[in-house]
Amino acid sequence: MASTEEYDSFPAATDDPPAILFDQGSLAIVSDTRRAGRGATSGGSRASRSAATTQLATEVGSTVVARRNPFLKSITFFDPEVYYRKAREAVDDGEGGSGDGSDGAEENDKRSCDDHEADDDATFEVNDMSHWDITLRDPTAEELLGGRRGVINRLKKNKGPRLVVEDYEGLVEFSSVQSGDRLVSINKKKIKPEEYSADGAMVYMRSCLEDDGVLNVTTEDPHGQDILINVTVIKPRPAMSYEDLGLVVWNWPFLCVKEIKDDSIFQHTALKETDQIAAINDIDCQKMREKAFAKCVRELPTEITITVIRRKHRYTGSFT
Repeated sequence: MASTEEYDSFPAATDDPPAILFDQGSLAIVSDTRRAGRGATSGGSRASRSAATTQLATEVGSTVVARRNPFLKSITFFDPEVYYRKAREAVDDGEGGSGDGSDGAEENDKRSCDDHEADDDATFEVNDMSHWDITLRDPTAEELLGGRRGVINRLKKNKGPRLVVEDYEGLVEFSSVQSGDRLVSINKKKIKPEEYSADGAMVYMRSCLEDDGVLNVTTEDPHGQDILINVTVIKPRPAMSYEDLGLVVWNWPFLCVKEIKDDSIFQHTALKETDQIAAINDIDCQKMREKAFAKCVRELPTEITITVIRRKHRYTGSFT
């Protein structure tokens, strides 16, 4: 019998493809074209894809598929000025003047910042802190009590009481985050209601963006498709190419995440190496090759939403 680790993941270090990664039932979740109703709480800016997205899907030999409500959702966006300044400071502090090629790395980073400054003003507007908001509420006494009852609830880490998304606007509307979702983490730090109140968590979100130049918020919907994850990232520079993103995909045999480089903006998302990519901005990736995926990334000016399939822990129901 295979161990839990063998069941939940596959080794990324080998070039030998497995016989099969996921059963057909898993793939049917994203290939089924029946539209699931999303109701009034769906992401406002993502209520419908543009004609340009449909055209892009046609160009890469794919189609736009019906959206599914994932179990885990992630939204990441940046304050470009702070983010690139921090990147330059990291290069200066860690490698500056060492004569080991760091001068080239610093030059590349400065060029990235210059490219950002050359982008149109829409970049600054869409990343302005006044253009996003997430309102949270504390769990009710009943939710707190219910999350602590029984062995199963204690075992299933993702079923415990959490802060709840009450409302959102601006950049967050690009994502799949909905009112009623439970807050999982902020910048990959687990947020527990016994450690953060709703007000405290909202203050922490803003301090992350102000101090680090990047904010990642991950939520969960217990009623969502339980092996689907939506990862939304707002490019800090619209002109970023596939190579600039630092995300490497391959066909193994399905389109999967092979590597997330250290300086990748996807380091600040819920995406993981070995995730199977099911769709990008609702464009079906079931039969997509790396070159077509790279074209999609290049053509998407601001928002990239990647839907992935990830197996959950067989006993705890957790992704980790």
